[in-house]
Amino acid sequence: MTEIRVTVSRWQTRGPWWRGRRRMPGLVLEIDGHGATQTYGTRDLDTARTMVLDYLDTVDEPAPRDATIVWIETGA
Repeated sequence: MTEIRVTVSRWQTRGPWWRGRRRMPGLVLEIDGHGATQTYGTRDLDTARTMVLDYLDTVDEPAPRDATIVWIETGA
């Protein structure tokens, strides 16, 4: 079974004017040895898992859909 290590930190920004400038939360996902991606508007780990697997597909390092992801929280 494949194991992927991902360091997770939180980020937040003000949304666009047409959404009333409400805060938009997200996660920064630093994939060990492959780079980083982020989620927009959600901090859901199921969404983050999909983002990680899709990112690995785009950088030609596909991972099996049943890969184990080890989440490492930075506390930020």
